Amino acid sequence: MINIIVPIVESPEKYVEFLKRINTKDIKIFVGIRENLINNFKISSKQIEIHKFASNSNLEEILNSMHSCKMQKGRILIVRRPLSNAEFEKLTNSTKDISTLKAKHNKFVMAIKNFAKKIVKRFFSFTFFEDISAICYNENLFELISVCTNLSMTSRLNRYIGISIEEFETETKQVKKQYSRWKNALLFMLSCLLFMGSVAGGVLICIFTPLRAFTIIAVVFWIVLALFLWFIALLNFIRTIVVGNLRYGRVSEII
Repeated sequence: MINIIVPIVESPEKYVEFLKRINTKDIKIFVGIRENLINNFKISSKQIEIHKFASNSNLEEILNSMHSCKMQKGRILIVRRPLSNAEFEKLTNSTKDISTLKAKHNKFVMAIKNFAKKIVKRFFSFTFFEDISAICYNENLFELISVCTNLSMTSRLNRYIGISIEEFETETKQVKKQYSRWKNALLFMLSCLLFMGSVAGGVLICIFTPLRAFTIIAVVFWIVLALFLWFIALLNFIRTIVVGNLRYGRVSEII
């Protein structure tokens, strides 16, 4: 049995095509969809269980809200976009504990992504799945994932120990991590301005005021503090780009 969890916040017609292709007796599909899209989601099957949520619901919030779905013993596949037949077959037939997709990149982009992974692992003590478009958990992880109340974080962060993971390369554009891009950039830019302003202010103080031991110590402390805050902002900037917002809540299902 394959349990498929599908949160839908756009393009329901594309999901209908995908679900019709994979709809067999050995599959149970749990669809979480926005109320304003329900009329365009035209598919009827005993294997499909539909859960309706408010029209302003976030994809990750819907995903978290579907943790209570009554799944049957077997694999669990979380899908954030319609999959091709090849992608679906590879994910659901993998012998590894966890199988995911991996976007195809050139060497330069891969070097940047690997650097980001090292930074996140070094300072946040976890790694992440590069492409969160789909992730499949093998049957031996059913008990763990079926009781997980935060499917959003579980399917984005890799905190697993002693678990085998397989990545399948795909040329399809990956699902973007959800976060406020302007807010993330603004916070980092403010930290840059704070650091540069602190350096400039320290230099001006040293130029226009008599140099005393206390003055020098105060200026050095000021600049070091600004540098520390800039570094923290840089780490948060990188982490947000590669993972997205860490935590999402849940939304109530519309009956």
